[in-house]
Amino acid sequence: MIIGREKCIQFLQEELNKQTEDFKLKLDTSAVDLLLNKNEVFLALFVNFMANGEMILKFPASRPLPRKNDFFYCFTLPNAIRSYKNWGGMSYRNLIERETKATEVKCIWQSTSDDSNFYLVGFKGVSEDFREYIEKVPNGVVTLGPNVPPFEYLANLIKISKFNHPKCAYVLDMNYETSSWAPTLLDSNSDLISVLRGEYKNTDVVVLQGPPGTGKTSRISDLCSALCAKGKSVLVTALTNRALMEVAVKLKDTQLMTNSSVFKTNLTTDESREVPKLQVAENVHAMPGKLMLSTFYTTSGVAANNIDDLIFDYVIVDEASQAFLPMLAAANMLGDKNLWVGDIRQMPPVVQLSRERIKRMRFEPVIEGLDTIVNSNKHQIYQLTDTFRLGTRAAKFTGLFYNNTLKSKSVLNGLFEQKDGPIVLPIDMTIGDIRPANAIEQVVELVEDLLSKDKKLEIAILSHQIKTVEAIQTEVAKQIGMKKNILVETVARVQGITKDVTIYLIPDTDSKLYCLESRLFNVATSRAKMNTYIICPKNILDFSYMPTEVRLFLSQLF
Repeated sequence: MIIGREKCIQFLQEELNKQTEDFKLKLDTSAVDLLLNKNEVFLALFVNFMANGEMILKFPASRPLPRKNDFFYCFTLPNAIRSYKNWGGMSYRNLIERETKATEVKCIWQSTSDDSNFYLVGFKGVSEDFREYIEKVPNGVVTLGPNVPPFEYLANLIKISKFNHPKCAYVLDMNYETSSWAPTLLDSNSDLISVLRGEYKNTDVVVLQGPPGTGKTSRISDLCSALCAKGKSVLVTALTNRALMEVAVKLKDTQLMTNSSVFKTNLTTDESREVPKLQVAENVHAMPGKLMLSTFYTTSGVAANNIDDLIFDYVIVDEASQAFLPMLAAANMLGDKNLWVGDIRQMPPVVQLSRERIKRMRFEPVIEGLDTIVNSNKHQIYQLTDTFRLGTRAAKFTGLFYNNTLKSKSVLNGLFEQKDGPIVLPIDMTIGDIRPANAIEQVVELVEDLLSKDKKLEIAILSHQIKTVEAIQTEVAKQIGMKKNILVETVARVQGITKDVTIYLIPDTDSKLYCLESRLFNVATSRAKMNTYIICPKNILDFSYMPTEVRLFLSQLF
């Protein structure tokens, strides 16, 4: 199967159009409506910055708070329109046009304050110039709203999809016939650097499949140190800044960092405090013996505009399962040698196009780029087998998604003398109820019980639907309070995190079809170092549409 450039461009253009249309609707919506009715615009007072660079804002308790892990466009307004009562018929676009200073931020925690009329909320990602501005305005009013979608990223990939560059053609014009594949297994004692040295004599691209907790980031950071020590120029690119910072943190005490040889684009105030010797990169460029960290968004622009000038010796794509096929083509163009590190057994990139449209137009091979490449068996593929997150029992269950190849290297056991790994808690649920009150109450009781035994436990409470998550958030906040060690989130937004305990709620609704989807279920049940509690309908095994691995996983728990 040759996917074709036209298919790549068609998907990217449709996705760009969809994101543009959706954002235009928000821009043209009444700002007051977004604030008071739709909960998409928020007003807060600036409090201060913490030592780690996080910004603290104070929000009124009378209105909903920004959702944790959401990104926002954060800006200040002229005095005359700081109060929403003076916005009149202004749209969100009108507010942005009159901003005085702005930055992108991410909501990372929520807390009560000494004043019961307000909550405190923490944000990261604040730019240095916004910090300098807002610190001069004590109790300054800050507005947060929908962030601008990654239009430029998609536009870059459209441009790249039209290139005749041979390394672009190598990815986009290949015949991707699906065939069975059996990756070469690597345990924790395997010397990845030696393995790659041998492979790169015959190929420019190697794929590394990394199941949950197998030390992908450690392997990447070790490889970067070794390559830079030999005078090679290295680029690590990933979808998120979080993934890049995980690499930077792993390198924090290495000679590479001590020598000021690690650079990052779009370095924020909290990132520079987390890793003080991390250098600011004004742009992406190859330097012998140096490491560059940059997101897909920025890297795609480099590939789209400077393909003749910037060639790194090595490009490492982290979170490669989150890369569209044209993004992998961009990475290949930028590096003499490429290593693509990801996990096709976890979730693909999030897109705005409907599932129906994607299936009808057969866009899956473009969206799920790494999956397309791995399942064609065209490249040498390795898989890590030793998991340092999952205990012996947990590794056995999660190993069902990896042909039973996982082995535990964890020293942790389950909670409070229990076995590690998954525990099923089947209950009666009202059919069709996306907010099952009795199930949510069981979640709350379980969290209270866990915290009574260890108040420092890091707990993730997950579900598939946003409405379910919002209902859980409300009850947890009401009955337990806002605690930094409790994360309530959709499964789609926790890929890559590690917690002590996970609670996965599956309501008895049509969404079971998605809750039990193989990759989503794998993500939900492989986050915990100790135990994963699955709260689900009693008759869940009667549900006919269930992947084989998921059915085997659940049937062994009943």
